[in-house]
Amino acid sequence: MPFVEWRNPAIAAEVYARCTTPRGEVTLVRERGPRTRPEDHADAVESWTVSLRDGEVTLKVHRLVPEPLLMRWRLWKGFEGEVDGEPFRFTGTSALRRSRRSVTYEGPTIDVRIVPRAFSLRLVEQGEEIGFRSFSNQWELPDPTDHAVLAVCLFEWAGLEDLLRTPVLRDL
Repeated sequence: MPFVEWRNPAIAAEVYARCTTPRGEVTLVRERGPRTRPEDHADAVESWTVSLRDGEVTLKVHRLVPEPLLMRWRLWKGFEGEVDGEPFRFTGTSALRRSRRSVTYEGPTIDVRIVPRAFSLRLVEQGEEIGFRSFSNQWELPDPTDHAVLAVCLFEWAGLEDLLRTPVLRDL
C-alpha cells in the first residue's frame, strides 16, 4: 500500500497489511474508531484489528491514530484493547536511559514487552526473552506464541521503533 494511503484515516473496515509468519498469516484491518471526544475527531482515531489465521487469534486496539507523532504521544497515555475477547492495555515509554524505554502489552492473557538492548530490540514474554530483531531488521523468534507474533506485527505496522530510540537522536 502506498505511504500516502497508509497515512490517510480509515473510513470503512479494510485490510491494510498482510504478512506470513511461521504461526500463519497475519492480517491488519483498520476501521473508523469510536469518536466520543473532540480530540478523537481531530486526530481521526481508528480501531486496528490484528488477526492470525483468519481470526482464530485476534488483537484489537481502539483509538489508534495513523500519524506517528500523535501515536507516540497517545501511547504514553496508553490504549485499551481486546485480545481474544479479554481486555488488555497497550502502553509505551520513552526516556534518556535505554533501560526505561519499552512498548508493553498487558492483560490477563497477554504479557509481552518489546525493549531496546545494546544493539537490537528484544521481545520479552512473561519475563523471559523469546526473540530479538536482528541488524537486518528481521525478527528472530525461534518458538513464538500467537500473542508474541501479534504484538510484533502491531509494533512494526504502527511504526513504534522510533519510540524506543534515544530521544536525543530520534528527530534528527
